[in-house]
Amino acid sequence: MKTTRTAIGIDFGGTTIKSAVVKEGRILAHGEPIDTEAHTNAKSLIDEILHVITTLRGLHPEVAAIGVGLPGFVDSVNGIVHELTNVAGWDEVPLRAILAERTGLPAIIENDAKAMAYGEWKYGAAQNGRYVICITLGTGVGGALILDGRLYRGAQLAAGEIGHASIDYRGVPGPYGDRGGLEEYVGNQQIAERAAQMYRDAGHEVPLEKCTPLDLEHAARNGDPVALAMWDRVGAEIGCALVNAIWILNPDAIVIGGGVAKAGDLLFEPILRIIRLRTDPLFHENLRIVPAALGNEAGIIGCATLAAEAAEGQ
Repeated sequence: MKTTRTAIGIDFGGTTIKSAVVKEGRILAHGEPIDTEAHTNAKSLIDEILHVITTLRGLHPEVAAIGVGLPGFVDSVNGIVHELTNVAGWDEVPLRAILAERTGLPAIIENDAKAMAYGEWKYGAAQNGRYVICITLGTGVGGALILDGRLYRGAQLAAGEIGHASIDYRGVPGPYGDRGGLEEYVGNQQIAERAAQMYRDAGHEVPLEKCTPLDLEHAARNGDPVALAMWDRVGAEIGCALVNAIWILNPDAIVIGGGVAKAGDLLFEPILRIIRLRTDPLFHENLRIVPAALGNEAGIIGCATLAAEAAEGQ
């Protein structure tokens, strides 16, 4: 579905909430960022989000809908936030109804990784793909699926959580009784902790705060053997998780986004190597594995587009 409606997209992050007015995949105006951590409850944060919406509508009165992407378990059908990752006080919040009542506009809510995937599929790296896996690499690992040209949510609206897919059934314990979940190895903090340990094993003491993915990228590009080995390991682990998804879903494209993905070839080369080693050519010869094209705007564009399309269908 193509829509010409204008909508506000809101990308709710654990530290910052970003927003913008969007039309046909183009950002028309940005809202003032909101500091998520400055608020201790959902009500005060919703009030500030509504203030930003009011400001953006003043700039663009043609806004016809509102879409919010949130990190956590979200009921996109009934518009309820069950819980948010790393944000307290958001248990069973009827966010869609609150936004619709307070603004008079139709609203939708969606999981942030699904919103990112929808944005990339409509206007970014996954355009023209019918079977797409999207993965976001940052504090945690998010994922979403486009199957047969539609955003696939699953029976409980939670499909695509590749971050909890196990790459070692005896591995690191996860939050849901699982072991070896991908994000227990390749989240930002986990990468830093593992790199610091690898430096110690190599006889070097590098502070944890100097082992961020960005630090490791710079070090690797300067030939640091520990950083190079760390990226090879992280890429191989992500590759293993993707191999499982490839065998099951047979996608035509995989889009990889998030801060960790900014390492570029340092990350993508080992991912590609593992996929080629561990899948039949039938599955990988025509498979596109590409970086996200919309950057930090993907979630905003995705949830605004979902909102505009929902309003169009009313």
